[in-house]
Amino acid sequence: MIARVLVDVPVKAVDRLFDYEVPDFLREVIELGMRVSVNFGNRVLMGYVLELAEKSDYQDEIKPLRSVLDLESYLTEELIDLAWKLHSETATVMIKVIETILPAALRATYKTRLEVVDPGLLPDSLKPSFLTAKTVYLGNELDNVMKEVKNALSQGAIRQKIEIKSKSGARNVRVVKLLSSVSEAKTARQNEVLEYLRNTEKQSESMVQLTKRLKVSPSVIEALEKNGLVKIESQEEYRELFSLIDMPDKTIVLNQEQQEAYMSINAKLNENVTFLIHGVTGSGKTEIYLKAIADVIASGKEAILLVPEISLTPMMVSRFKNRFGDNVAVLHSGLSIGEKFDEWRKIIRHEVKIAIGARSACFAPFTNLGLLVVDECHESSYKQDEMPKYYALDVLEERSKYYHIPIILGSATPNIESYARHKRGYYELLELKNRALNARLPDLEIVDMKTEFKQGNSRLISELLRNEINLRLDRNEQTILLLNRRGYSTFVICRNCGHVFTCPNCDISLTYHEADHTLKCHYCNHKEPVPKICPKCDSTDLRYFGSGTQKIETELQELFPEAKIVRMDSDTTKTKNAHEKLLYKFENEGDILLGTQMIAKGLDFPRVTLVGIIQADGNLYSPDFRAPERTFQLITQVAGRAGRRDVAGKVIIQAFNPNHYAIKYAFEHDYKGFYEYEMQLRKLAKYVPFYYLTQIVFAGEKMRDLFIAAKAAVKQIKELLSLEAIVLGPSLPLVPKIRNLYSCQIIIKYRHEPNLNQVLAKIKSDYENELIRVTIDKSPSLS
Repeated sequence: MIARVLVDVPVKAVDRLFDYEVPDFLREVIELGMRVSVNFGNRVLMGYVLELAEKSDYQDEIKPLRSVLDLESYLTEELIDLAWKLHSETATVMIKVIETILPAALRATYKTRLEVVDPGLLPDSLKPSFLTAKTVYLGNELDNVMKEVKNALSQGAIRQKIEIKSKSGARNVRVVKLLSSVSEAKTARQNEVLEYLRNTEKQSESMVQLTKRLKVSPSVIEALEKNGLVKIESQEEYRELFSLIDMPDKTIVLNQEQQEAYMSINAKLNENVTFLIHGVTGSGKTEIYLKAIADVIASGKEAILLVPEISLTPMMVSRFKNRFGDNVAVLHSGLSIGEKFDEWRKIIRHEVKIAIGARSACFAPFTNLGLLVVDECHESSYKQDEMPKYYALDVLEERSKYYHIPIILGSATPNIESYARHKRGYYELLELKNRALNARLPDLEIVDMKTEFKQGNSRLISELLRNEINLRLDRNEQTILLLNRRGYSTFVICRNCGHVFTCPNCDISLTYHEADHTLKCHYCNHKEPVPKICPKCDSTDLRYFGSGTQKIETELQELFPEAKIVRMDSDTTKTKNAHEKLLYKFENEGDILLGTQMIAKGLDFPRVTLVGIIQADGNLYSPDFRAPERTFQLITQVAGRAGRRDVAGKVIIQAFNPNHYAIKYAFEHDYKGFYEYEMQLRKLAKYVPFYYLTQIVFAGEKMRDLFIAAKAAVKQIKELLSLEAIVLGPSLPLVPKIRNLYSCQIIIKYRHEPNLNQVLAKIKSDYENELIRVTIDKSPSLS
């Protein structure tokens, strides 16, 4: 029996499967997708069994597998097929694709273990290190005696072995089990333990809980085991995920629009169809998801629900767990390595039927899927920006074809290409034009900040917004304020010579952060103290320009000293469960929630009746053809947080360019008008959905070398693709240098290029080397 193994070496020279013989003792154990230990050259490496065969085409002697690292496989056959497709689409080495799919706990760490073979041959300089412990790991403590270690190794005094370990593993706890329910112990404390165990449901308890609750020492329990009254054993235990947010399950009667949408989905649960639910904010899309998933679970199948932000996960998980109990697994980057490993194993072991999470949950290892749901399907966070650059919706589309099941895409502002697919007959549109619970859409008002400044108000908060916030504070109602830029000031400039403080590693200005009085780079995380003088001219006349959430927070504290303000951006949400804690704090005691785009969608707080959008046009003029669409989506989404219950909501949009079409259509709640206008522009410019886009990025330390290679690549691409393909570049991206690496890009616009994957793989193979890194992105308009 032959196992074809992908070894844990992320280089293209070994980006293929290697044949290994399965020894007799592993023949009944080995499974597709298992992690194994193999000899590879003179090294011991971890690998994944991606194929099994009866015999090999390799003519020479085949090495046997050393061992299996797990007794269960964490990769399904379907996920392996999906990995090969991603490998082809993204031109990424296969091991990186596998690592992207699997939880980080399964990635290998390698440690060199040194063992004493003959103590008599050890030199005196090594005896203090080796004779106190027979096993020593190669590390910093041996740096001063490395020459002696090497000599001892060659003389046979010591030998080295490579240990393969996972980054995390199963958590085991000591559990005390009662063996006899009638026996008595010798001491009162021991009898107290026995009495406690008799009264538990399973007549068992963890050692930690037992000693903590009864305030007894472990020796008391160990004495009971010695006398045969209890048994202490090690048991695997899942790490528990706690939630502060409790959203009780309510029996909600669907309105007519919801019922019609639900019935349309229910009628096609066994078909490979994509439903696009286009519903206004607060129209009750989640309740449709819940009912459709309940039908799928009742039929014995499984479901995946994607949400765009970690901040939305606790609210959605709470709602689903109250409906489906412990039948739900959670997968997102906010979990610890061990927690994500546990959730993954719950799915592999068929202990749950629903997975909820952000982008990475699209790989949940179910084997009997019945429904795939993507909430807020327009969000760019479903796209991974690191290699392999996959788009979660594309992954789910492949999985829906494999299982022949439907996908539900839900959004108040679907992206242009999704709506275009409905227009062309690829998606089935389900519309929800009214809010649930008889709530009405909020009233919108636009403030022209040019006029505000002319009237003498130099603050970032307009007079109208200030008055409306005061009104909400008086009524004990809540306000949400959006500014899609974190930090305090966007850049610092010397007014004497014009010098702007920039990052030494990136071509970008440093952002001032008031909280710790530092300048920070939001690309590479470089941080430095706030300067007192200009390094170019020694002037002290430094000025802070621009504004971020920290600056708005300071202004709010001055204007509303009694208000309880909760700020939510990537600076305040770095710690574990920070999203959930901040939302819980706002819901229970906050007056104003200030944040970046992470607060713009999915949040449902009954007391929020006012939304203020500060600098609504702040991103309109970035060099991205999607900028108007993202502005329209952001305004519409955050406006939808207001007035979701009985009290009417109000939205104030502050902008310097209030007449821009994106703001105008958002103000009028006119998605279709925006869609038609945007489609005309994209047709003229040959952008999606009229053309597909692919981006090739060349990155390295020398700009000249990059452009020479990229120009040659452009010539080659034009020769290999059809005449209809449009190849642009090479050109500089928005930020030409990030983390001390320069980059240039090539953009390909095309309609139908069947050989594109092969061409991209050839370009990567021909031009990537030690000095130049080539990355492929087939959805560049989504990042």
